[in-house]
Amino acid sequence: MAAPQSNKSSKNRWIKIAAIAIAPALCAALPLPLRAADKPAKAVDFATDIKPILSQACYKCHQPNPRNPRGPAGGLRLDDKTAALKGGKSGVAIVPGKAEDSLLYKVLNGPTKAGDHDVSGMPKPMKNQPFKPIPKEKIELIKAWIDQGAKWPD
Repeated sequence: MAAPQSNKSSKNRWIKIAAIAIAPALCAALPLPLRAADKPAKAVDFATDIKPILSQACYKCHQPNPRNPRGPAGGLRLDDKTAALKGGKSGVAIVPGKAEDSLLYKVLNGPTKAGDHDVSGMPKPMKNQPFKPIPKEKIELIKAWIDQGAKWPD
């Protein structure tokens, strides 16, 4: 009877050794979610990353136009650092370091509230057309830029 006990004990020992040897390899192969602090932050550059997006999607309505005596839409200029950081009629558009508090980031995702009134999603659709946001990766790039301090060249 002693032999089966010894054989079972030996088998358990080998199973434990195998588990100890295999476990690190299995754990290393599992994708683990990174915490925000662990993610490397790519520095977003205004001139190469953000300005082309604003030029394509925003400047048409949010820069001075001699043919429009009322000025930029919503009183918001996005072609000028000082004016953009000041905001427009709906409030502060860019809060450096805080994309979630920035109206620019909110309206790029769709209609939102600014204080007591509704603000349309941007870019504003043509008449009788549904809202069509800019691509998500461009919105996320603007979010990252704002979160990184919304740095503009001087």
